[in-house]
Amino acid sequence: MRAVNQPVAWWGYHWSPPEPLSIIEIIERGSMSPRLAALFWLGLERGASIMVAADPPTAGKTATLTALLAFAPRESLAYFTRGLGETFDLPPLNGSNPTYILVNEMTDHLAVYTWGRYARRAFELLAEGYSLATTTHADTVAGVLDILEKDLRIPRQQIAHLTFVATIHLGYGNGRALRRMSEVAFVQPDGDSGEALQLSTVAAWNPRDDSFRVLESPEQVAGLAAWARMPPEALLAELAQREEFLRTLQQQGVRDPRAVQEAVFSYPQEVSPEGRRPRPASGRSRRRPARRRPPSAHRR
Repeated sequence: MRAVNQPVAWWGYHWSPPEPLSIIEIIERGSMSPRLAALFWLGLERGASIMVAADPPTAGKTATLTALLAFAPRESLAYFTRGLGETFDLPPLNGSNPTYILVNEMTDHLAVYTWGRYARRAFELLAEGYSLATTTHADTVAGVLDILEKDLRIPRQQIAHLTFVATIHLGYGNGRALRRMSEVAFVQPDGDSGEALQLSTVAAWNPRDDSFRVLESPEQVAGLAAWARMPPEALLAELAQREEFLRTLQQQGVRDPRAVQEAVFSYPQEVSPEGRRPRPASGRSRRRPARRRPPSAHRR
């Protein structure tokens, strides 16, 4: 991902930016499973948009979002918004690789955050074909939708292009913080229902045994496969391959964000330009890539 402008307060109110975490470090801390990370990988390599939400501060919203952006295509572009006075001077869409609008946070807490007409403009651009990656303060997916629909007055037809809404649980136990991605909702347009968007939970955290459930029903698999323009069996196969790839990185001790990024780039991805911003149900399949283990050069 190549930035077309300089970020302004990407990490919010911190006096000094925190040290970024890689997706492997987030997996090792138990915040998400390798399978859940692989799910995001399949989405972001196709230009999926995402909003990460948590109610309390320091829950890890920006850290998680930053780590997930490593799954975006190498050739994708990133445009950082600046809050109050933002002009959205974006490069034109090129039709082959996604251009991400990166919004540090959608709240009215600071002038460098995005709210009001600036947030509405971001969603207008999302509906036009740009990708969006942002965070907000809410503890449930329903809470996120309330913020977008009721507080910001964003039409459901535009919210429907927000591919993933993910919430983070922050708790405390044994003297340490416990961060878990508690729910991931898959959002897509639905012109047939009259509601303008279709929402389904594709992943959830089970606090009883501290495990993650990912794509457990055939309906969940079919919905995401249609979005990705893949047969369901091909989606599950590629999900498993990426999960194994991430587990191997973890076993090899590849944790540095740059090393993880290069390892992800080394994975044989075969997403056609048409698949970067997929539309539901085309039935086109993609050739299944050979299984690929992380290169030993990244071992530490």
